[in-house]
Amino acid sequence: MKLLLLAACIIGMAFSAPPQMYMEFDLHHAPPQAAQAIPAGAPVGSLEVLLPVNNQRQYVGGPVQGFIKQEIHRADGKDDEIYYPFGFDQPAPAAAPVAPVAPAAPAAPAAPAAPAAPAAPAAPVAPVAPVVIVAAPMRKPGTSSEEKKPDNNDAPFSL
Repeated sequence: MKLLLLAACIIGMAFSAPPQMYMEFDLHHAPPQAAQAIPAGAPVGSLEVLLPVNNQRQYVGGPVQGFIKQEIHRADGKDDEIYYPFGFDQPAPAAAPVAPVAPAAPAAPAAPAAPAAPAAPAAPVAPVAPVVIVAAPMRKPGTSSEEKKPDNNDAPFSL
């Protein structure tokens, strides 16, 4: 059972791995679409860009999706990292526009419809009296007339 659980975890991790690997680069390697994600006022030395790489760990060119990583050094010696995504909100390529179709022939004007007759007023309805549903009282369990009562009242249960 433990082996089955271990195998399921390993297979689950393999399928949930991201399809691309990301690698950290200096900020001057950032693509143009990353410029809008760079936080204003952040020191340049604390910024890096995470870009997708192929299996040979080479940068994948073209329009990419990535992250700007900002490292914030705290007084207690620990560092915080903030990731700003870019390129993920690019719209899908638009389909080719469909040429407008010319109308076949103009439709003949329709004759005006006759005015509708006014609806007859509804008959008045008498007010409905409230309905009260009363259920028959239930018997306590074990008190039917067919059951035989035990002779000894001290017994917790009868056989």
